[in-house]
Amino acid sequence: MADDKELELLDRFRYAVLLEAVRCLDEGISSAREIDIAMRAGAGLPEGPLAAADKTGLDVVLGRLEELESRWGERFAPPRRLRELVQAGRTGVQAGRGFLEY
Repeated sequence: MADDKELELLDRFRYAVLLEAVRCLDEGISSAREIDIAMRAGAGLPEGPLAAADKTGLDVVLGRLEELESRWGERFAPPRRLRELVQAGRTGVQAGRGFLEY
């Protein structure tokens, strides 16, 4: 099992990818579904970063990003879109909607 240091490292990479995916979505580069398809096909991820966030629960993701931001600074600041989704109850798979619809 991974120790705390390894988990921290994995979270930093995982959330950095998620933040860039949200930036691409906010900039209108692609839809959420297209971003996830590209990351699965092009980067070899087992699931796209937006679907993975939905599966984890956007409220949980928001909390973890806030922790990372307090430790590592503004580069991990939760995006406004994520806060808005959580406030609207669109917390992911369990809610039936998040970045994607289920």
